[in-house]
Amino acid sequence: MGERKLTYLGWSYGTSLGTSYAEQFPRRVRAMVLDGAIDPSLDWRQRVLSQSAGFRRSVDDYAERCKEIAGDRCPGRTPGEIRALIERLYQRAEREPLPVAEDSSYAEYGGMDATAVLDAVSMAMYTPEDRWEPLSEALWEADRGDATKLGALGDEEGTESEDTDTTEGEGQEDASPGASEPPAVPADNGDAALTAVNCLDVPHPRSVRPYWDADKAAGVYGTAGVTAELTCRDWPSGERRPHKVAAEGVPPVLVVGTTGDPSTPYAEAVSLAEQFPAGMLLTYEGLGHTAYGRGDACVTAKVDAYLVKLERVAPGATC
Repeated sequence: MGERKLTYLGWSYGTSLGTSYAEQFPRRVRAMVLDGAIDPSLDWRQRVLSQSAGFRRSVDDYAERCKEIAGDRCPGRTPGEIRALIERLYQRAEREPLPVAEDSSYAEYGGMDATAVLDAVSMAMYTPEDRWEPLSEALWEADRGDATKLGALGDEEGTESEDTDTTEGEGQEDASPGASEPPAVPADNGDAALTAVNCLDVPHPRSVRPYWDADKAAGVYGTAGVTAELTCRDWPSGERRPHKVAAEGVPPVLVVGTTGDPSTPYAEAVSLAEQFPAGMLLTYEGLGHTAYGRGDACVTAKVDAYLVKLERVAPGATC
């Protein structure tokens, strides 16, 4: 890119990429911000347990703060009622899929099973400011027999790509005799790439038993993670191993951790900042996945000052 040194900002898995670069080329780093940290010292099981605990805490946060964010749309009068409602929906969906409308993407499966319900609730934990209100209404309706809106929440991740996957001039007659058909748009291989990356990043056991044991320890919010890790049991092992950061000579790296982050729990940010030489930790006392760029002026100001002017963040800095 023509730069002598790298200025880097990475979110979530981007923190893993940034950490790897810093270890290989510590003296080529000018400034580095790692927001929503992944601790490279954790093995696959520790990572699943960390993340499952993070999602469990986020659902508890939702139950505690539902009235504050969703108001009258909150599906329960107390946090206990909300937790009980979510648990009730899981149990119903395990016995029989929750009913949805005919135009729902889940209609062909007979409704939403327990995994689909869990995915929809978990996905809403990433951006509470956008999703907790519609989640509240969706849970309320699902409890009364219609899970269509809950299913729509689970579908939102794929909506943009599906909406843009169109062919210009579709339905119009080709005016050029003998014109060839436009090449087919390749299918999105994002899920396959994610599997390959995750499986090669950390060694996985060949035996099935460790995955069942991890599933029991992780609880309901760890099942999806354990299932994803189970996919890796037949993959070849990559060269990486869980390890503490070794980046001697790297300038002070800024790690940003959100106390209510479901996917990359705050404890991993604390650990990563401690592993970097002169590592700095900026704590965001908030909810959702990552902090920078999500609207908090304090986080924005401190991160920008570091990236632009290399202003260090004081020990114990909190927003």
